[in-house]
Amino acid sequence: RNVPLSELTPDMSLARSIYHCNKLLLCAGTRNLDRYVGSLESLGIPYVYVNDEFSEDIEIPDAITEETRVKCKNALSDAFEKMSKEGSFDSMALSEATNSLLEEILSRPDVIVSLNDISTTDDSTLTHSVNTTVFAVLLGQQLGLNRLQLKNLAEGTILHDIGKTMINPAILYKPSSLTDEEFKLVKEHTSLGYHMLKTNPLLTELSRIVSLQHHERLDGSGYPNHLTGDKIHLFAKITAIADMYDALTSARCYRKALSNYEAYKILMQDADKKLDSNLLGLFFRNIALYPNGTMVQLSDQTFGIIKQQNPGMPLRPIVKVIMNGDKKTITPYDIDLIKQLNITIKD
Repeated sequence: RNVPLSELTPDMSLARSIYHCNKLLLCAGTRNLDRYVGSLESLGIPYVYVNDEFSEDIEIPDAITEETRVKCKNALSDAFEKMSKEGSFDSMALSEATNSLLEEILSRPDVIVSLNDISTTDDSTLTHSVNTTVFAVLLGQQLGLNRLQLKNLAEGTILHDIGKTMINPAILYKPSSLTDEEFKLVKEHTSLGYHMLKTNPLLTELSRIVSLQHHERLDGSGYPNHLTGDKIHLFAKITAIADMYDALTSARCYRKALSNYEAYKILMQDADKKLDSNLLGLFFRNIALYPNGTMVQLSDQTFGIIKQQNPGMPLRPIVKVIMNGDKKTITPYDIDLIKQLNITIKD
């Protein structure tokens, strides 16, 4: 289950390994996690996944394995580094990594993703790029795109922010509001990325267009070219949704992460104005609004952990109740919110 650092206790063990700058920081199974709170906080990590007595029968499904996530991050890190130093990169390693990502997603078409990938401050861009790619491919799969189309979509999405390697990090990671001039510089990452990717003959125009258009919006309020409606490529519309969702649910230097449900509400407010409502509907078929392993309070004041999703009913999962309204531990029991319609998730 997902636990804030402030609630770690000695009896918990780490359920999911944590990486920092492409190296293993803490291995799954590590105990006495309270010893590492200060170090984790300094790296910008607000929570971890743990195993304890309350999480024995809870599984947290992901679309790809941890090994494939690390493989994609390593390949992307190498591409970013070579691009910034040499002006070009060999895309073979990245192509192999996205192939692994594709194969795993295609083997689990009905997965409802509950995992929130944990990133340190230094690898947040890599984590964001891989997460966005996973979400984009899941949506592309819902649309019925073929294998080649999904491959082009994956390669374009994983590189969608490569233009940010040309932006001053002091501006990119500024903890306060950007000035108009700074925001203008940040917006240049779309055009910069597109032109950087044109130097790589192995990438298709379909892949490059994602970098250029992923900040365009249906109503013309996006950038760099203020495109509207069907003038925006389908791949860019897909990546825009995946990009916004992951950005909202990830911690940033200037704000805390929003919950999946909060991000869902924000994206749905933009339906048909800035984002394609049909794509949004398909997107949330694969996303748990209340992820497995998340602590919630129910309307009857009890506290529990999301145990399992009910497909097609994202607001009505199965909850494992573990505490009463006074936060006193009780004998755990399950509530299926499809069957208990008088009970809702309060917080």
